Amino acid sequence: MIGSIPTVIKSTQLGIDTVVMNQEEIRTIIQGHATRGDIYNRDEGEEFVKGEFTLSAFQKYGDELLLALLDALSDSYQDVRHVAMNLLWELDTDDESVLPAMLKALEDSNKFIRHDAARFVTRFGDRAKAALPTLRSWISSNDEMSRILAASTILLIDKSQTDAMLLLLIRALESDGLEQWLAIIELQCLGELALPAVPALERLVDEGDTTVCSQASVALYQITGDDSSVIVVGNRLLNDSDELVRVVGLESLMQSGKSVIPTLKKVAVEDESDIVRKRAREGLEEINSPSL
Repeated sequence: MIGSIPTVIKSTQLGIDTVVMNQEEIRTIIQGHATRGDIYNRDEGEEFVKGEFTLSAFQKYGDELLLALLDALSDSYQDVRHVAMNLLWELDTDDESVLPAMLKALEDSNKFIRHDAARFVTRFGDRAKAALPTLRSWISSNDEMSRILAASTILLIDKSQTDAMLLLLIRALESDGLEQWLAIIELQCLGELALPAVPALERLVDEGDTTVCSQASVALYQITGDDSSVIVVGNRLLNDSDELVRVVGLESLMQSGKSVIPTLKKVAVEDESDIVRKRAREGLEEINSPSL
């Protein structure tokens, strides 16, 4: 037994060294992505969807990847934190070991990281009640986007706040620009919880501009399960003279799935615009994909 102790110690030390080396390798890769901006580039308003490919390359690290990503959320360089947050999201985990890091990220100096953390904590449902004090402080802030996101997040964590938070979200539908758009998206994600918002969304379908009425129709479909709005809006936009508006119409129609295949086939052949015909063909491929 005594003679085996050095071997055990050496083996253990090798394991520790390997873990440390792997952690450093992961951190170096994350820093490289942060420098290049090829996963997430907030400054240019672009979201890169390469996280899943990067995760595939990380598979060899096993459980050490999660630990390294959580550690990277404390990096002094905000772009490293962005990449780490994006990869954590792509991991699609609700492991409670992640929750403390997300609670800390809710107070990050960068607004976008705070917002990402808010979206992340919704995965934990009522297990994330420790996030409520910070989220409530957002409600009283001057940043309307933070207020909107806080309202939907609070609602998903604490159902007793449903009436107050829905009222805030419905009022936000009267905003302009990104704030209005975000309110529509957040209501859409709430599903049936957002049923009280249906009348306000219906008004946007009738009165909103092209993108607003289209997104509002999709939200109504997700909330009620009735796709009549997306079909009405989609067909209406397909009659517009602007090819980009017709593309938006196609995006609306595609939400209904296979029922709109005849319309897409017609547009793919008859529309005068190469752009519209191409998007209709792509839509047909997406609807007919075995993954759908």
